[in-house]
Amino acid sequence: MKMKKFALKGLIILAAVVTFCMFFSGTIRTLTTPKIRFAQVRMGKMEQETELTGKVVFPEEEEFRISLPEGVSLTLTRVHAAAGDRVKKGATLATARVTDREKNLAELRKELTSTRKELRTLEKKAGEIRLTRGEENWKQAWERENEAQTREQEARISLQAAAAEAGIAWPAESLPEDADEELTGLQEAWQQAQQELAATGAELARLERYAIPEESWNVLQQQEEAEKKLAQLEQQMTDLEVTAKIRQKITAPRAAYVTEVLVEKGSVVDGDTVILKLTAEGKDPVIRVDLSEVKQEVSPGTTLNFDSDGWEKPSSKVIDVGLTAEGRPYADVEISQEVTYALGNVASLMKKEIKGRLVTRSREATCLVPAAAVRGSGENRFVYIGESESSAFGGNGMRARKMEVRVLAENGGTVSLAEDLTYQRVLYMEDRALSDGCAVMEYLKEGSK
Repeated sequence: MKMKKFALKGLIILAAVVTFCMFFSGTIRTLTTPKIRFAQVRMGKMEQETELTGKVVFPEEEEFRISLPEGVSLTLTRVHAAAGDRVKKGATLATARVTDREKNLAELRKELTSTRKELRTLEKKAGEIRLTRGEENWKQAWERENEAQTREQEARISLQAAAAEAGIAWPAESLPEDADEELTGLQEAWQQAQQELAATGAELARLERYAIPEESWNVLQQQEEAEKKLAQLEQQMTDLEVTAKIRQKITAPRAAYVTEVLVEKGSVVDGDTVILKLTAEGKDPVIRVDLSEVKQEVSPGTTLNFDSDGWEKPSSKVIDVGLTAEGRPYADVEISQEVTYALGNVASLMKKEIKGRLVTRSREATCLVPAAAVRGSGENRFVYIGESESSAFGGNGMRARKMEVRVLAENGGTVSLAEDLTYQRVLYMEDRALSDGCAVMEYLKEGSK
């Protein structure tokens, strides 16, 4: 009986010891096993932000000149426009006055008086000349032949210049078969002028017996030249006075941005002077950013976020991409109303460095995981995957297994992987170091007991 009691007491003590050991070992295991969380893994298109610096550029611009009569120039009294200004059609770009107007007028009046005096003398002499009908016909034929000579000369020079530009030696018996329409058209015009010259020359030769005597002919020619000179002087005076009235203000020919001002107060300009440059019609300025250091693809529609000193966070879209003359890739970003409201108008943007962040999105979806879950460096990158296992006592556990991965891109807290891990339990946020094959436990979720 005593033996039975002793054996029963021993069994009870043994059970208590086993229970205590199991409890204590579980507690130790719980205390020593790394606690982890499961990373949120998803398939999606990777977005990346790259810091960039840009500047205002004008993709297309046109030179602005003003039409002035030959020999007339203007002196600018004030320049109103500045680079970056947005001007409306008719806006005043500069004010001006005719250069040496009074001096030029005085010289023209003096020359006009002298020419009129000369013409009156010639008219008196010409009035004493009586031309026969044959002499009148010869005079008209001479004038037609003279005009035909001028037209033939102009047509020939135009053809020679175009042939030289095309690399064709002149004179040439014929044009190459692949000559363009412009060149063949100039040749046809010259041939037509040659025919007219030959016809007028033949007519003049036929009337040569009616030629006007040299002394009379000289008087008539001098009279004609004096009449032409008088008309030119009167036209110059008219041009001078009209220009003084209508060119007091130099105005914009259309709505545009001023890209560059090439004159200043006191500048003297004529019809060949480029006063300033304007954007081409329909071609507004853009913010051009250098893409030399950007690895991801950038295309029209890509978003660029700009940094500002205020609370505004302006953004705009890429409208064009290309290469500079040096072969450097760039993107042109629209200067939207949102940008000018937050950063200033085009004129102020031209004076500073524009900083922004380029937001790009991959074309295809990839596996996206938190950056904290991807370990290693360089090409040696890996993650830990949680694998379930069952214990001999019927319990379930989990071990960390190392898995190598290939990183496609990184952006702050997100990494794009080539492998699809959406069906795996990716481990991260461990409370102590993990190793391949080590047991791990998930953090108790909030509210669990």
